[in-house]
Amino acid sequence: MRFKKPASFSKVDLLRGFQTLNKLWERNLLPEDLERHYFLHWFAAHQGNIIQTAGALQIHRNTIQGRFLEFGFSNKTVDLRHFWLAQKAQNKKKDFCADFFTFYQKFGKKPVFTREENERLVALWRTGFPPKTLTTHYIFWAVRTHKTREWIGKKLDYVERHRFRLLVSILNPKTRDGFWLAPLKPGAHEIYSAAHRRIRLSAK
Repeated sequence: MRFKKPASFSKVDLLRGFQTLNKLWERNLLPEDLERHYFLHWFAAHQGNIIQTAGALQIHRNTIQGRFLEFGFSNKTVDLRHFWLAQKAQNKKKDFCADFFTFYQKFGKKPVFTREENERLVALWRTGFPPKTLTTHYIFWAVRTHKTREWIGKKLDYVERHRFRLLVSILNPKTRDGFWLAPLKPGAHEIYSAAHRRIRLSAK
């Protein structure tokens, strides 16, 4: 499926989100650790309605229910919905981030986020930033912080070919990852080794 760019989003929220992701990666979290927060956020944003959440994310409702099972919620989506709606009704003066912070503390639990981290992650999800791009951001962060290929491979259980393919994709702003990570201004010198760059130049 061809990547569709969002109509608009806040670049400030995107960059702040990247700053928060950097700190979370430094804390030894992995991309998969943020998925519970991502899906619970959109579940709450759509008032606990699985069908509406699936429609907004353009995925099948069974996919979301399957992820909730993986997160340890079993068949508790109805309970989650009732708790969220009751909390919203009780705290009408609170903004979404404050309410969701409480909601996540009860049901998401781990990993633990600060209020600021929660707020910035919510803002990042609201830009339309896709969860699949978390892994590519993680790999690019690892490159910029001088982690070795072996280190990345062990952390993500990725073979070198997969890691390299994701990195190359960010050099093309027409790809999903290239579009979202473009504000980080990735350069070919960060992706290709010196030997590889010489080969590419000689082939031109």
